Amino acid sequence: MNENRNIMIRGREYTFIHNEKTGNLEKDVAAVARILAKDNNNITAAERFQLLNIYRPAYHTGGKIEGITSFDSTATNCEFCQAMREAAKNNPLHICGYCYDFDQEHGFKGVNILNRHSLNMIIMSSLEYTVDELRAALNVSYLNRINSSGDVPNVIYAKNMIRICYAFSVVRFAFWAKNVAAVVAACDELGKPENLILVQSSVIIGKPAPLAKYFDFVFTVYLTKDETENAIEAGAGACNGKKCKDCGYKCYNGAWIDSGVKNVAEYLRIPGVKDAARAALVTTAA
Repeated sequence: MNENRNIMIRGREYTFIHNEKTGNLEKDVAAVARILAKDNNNITAAERFQLLNIYRPAYHTGGKIEGITSFDSTATNCEFCQAMREAAKNNPLHICGYCYDFDQEHGFKGVNILNRHSLNMIIMSSLEYTVDELRAALNVSYLNRINSSGDVPNVIYAKNMIRICYAFSVVRFAFWAKNVAAVVAACDELGKPENLILVQSSVIIGKPAPLAKYFDFVFTVYLTKDETENAIEAGAGACNGKKCKDCGYKCYNGAWIDSGVKNVAEYLRIPGVKDAARAALVTTAA
């Protein structure tokens, strides 16, 4: 039986859904709440290491990003994502209106739900870690994705992700972001690691965003198959939207960069929505 419990972390109230299967997560939530109740300057080295041991990157054995380790945020607790979701209410072509995190992640349909992804985001956005701390605590694979869900909540999070890249300089990272300003600020301070590919997610469906400083290419989804094919014919890279391994992990291994691609196109898959309805949506939005 589920029981909702309200938990305060850094002045923000979250809902933790307790049941017989959430024991380990509940212990981690309690530890994070206890440690982050302190001022950052009063958190001990042991407590910092404890937070990083609670942080859980996920290695994917199936699905679209099979063979990749992901370092994820979550839209449901990210204030940047919540603001973007609100903006999407006034624009049917705003990509955040189709966010699977808000509607599907772990079956929850609310905001400020504490799950593993949101706990990861809180840990990485609350205090800065050193390269040595990150190297000692985390595990990576050869190919790694930052933000397969969610986005960048603040500059602290962006700096921690960049330091992770520095900590594991012999493997590759692809960092997806819509919160370009936070990533640019982090790179301005820390530089851009050579093993990092920055992917700027276009906010408007069918409209590639202007490529920001430090970013290698934009990733744009299109409403109709015709639009997608037209973009590819015009020079965009083609994402089949199924499994990254099917195209040889081009977003991760530098292949798009080597071939001069500045926009990668993907057909937006919305269950039950056919191309005719998509075309009508485009007309309405225009």
